[in-house]
Amino acid sequence: MNHTSSISSLGAYAILAMATSGTLAQDATTTFDAGTEGWVGGHGTFVDTDTSGNRFLRSVDETFGVHYTNNTHTGFLGDYTASETITISVDVRVDKIDTDNIPDGLLSQQTRSLVLNLRNSSFGSGDIFPYGAVIFVLDNQINQINNAQWQTFSITFDPNSVELPAGWIGFGGSDDADGPVLPEGATFADILTNVDEISLSTFVPGEFYLQIFFDFSVDNFSITRNAPSCQADLNDDGSLNFFDVSAFLNAFSASDPVADFTGDGLFNFFDVSEFLNAFSAGCP
Repeated sequence: MNHTSSISSLGAYAILAMATSGTLAQDATTTFDAGTEGWVGGHGTFVDTDTSGNRFLRSVDETFGVHYTNNTHTGFLGDYTASETITISVDVRVDKIDTDNIPDGLLSQQTRSLVLNLRNSSFGSGDIFPYGAVIFVLDNQINQINNAQWQTFSITFDPNSVELPAGWIGFGGSDDADGPVLPEGATFADILTNVDEISLSTFVPGEFYLQIFFDFSVDNFSITRNAPSCQADLNDDGSLNFFDVSAFLNAFSASDPVADFTGDGLFNFFDVSEFLNAFSAGCP
């Protein structure tokens, strides 16, 4: 088959198309080997190193609960809805959650929850509700017996869900007499269109806590974004650029099915047009 006409058309369009590039959503992991990477804890939080050289974030304090937040690491922030699914995980170790701080010596082990909080400040409404959020309790039995060794906790979810998925809690709505709710008119997906802060803590909204002693460690904060397939990313490197145009040209010239963007078994101008449309649209 003579592809000269279509290839010439591609050459004209490709110059324009190559000016547009897109980058697929990236995964991220913080191991603390290179510092905190934006993760901030409360008083008494520091990067520690164990005998094997592993670095992690540790909090030792008399407090109502521990928390770790990040609002600067772009790998953990942004538009979650560009992905089909999101998985967030963290490793936790507990050396102590107890009443060792109480003077009368009545030592008592305490149990707390491990809570993931995804926040969007554009849904905030003043000091009482500075952000809208969706919240998930990863575990409600965190203590020094259950978690004396490192343990991984994770959650995988569909960020494009309109309703709150099972187990999730909304936050930021004023109509909260019966418990925390989403801001009025907001959906689960709305909050996740622009996550500008992520937090892991031992605080469940609406619960009351005593001040006790914590020796609590976290490591390997991770997010995995399962992005929708990107047809124009022909070399599968996560970016749209000249190399994808070149790959299409080569496949088109060889009548490779990968260049049959219309799926009609033919190789012509319509495949070129569909490729350029996909390229210009970019990838999530």
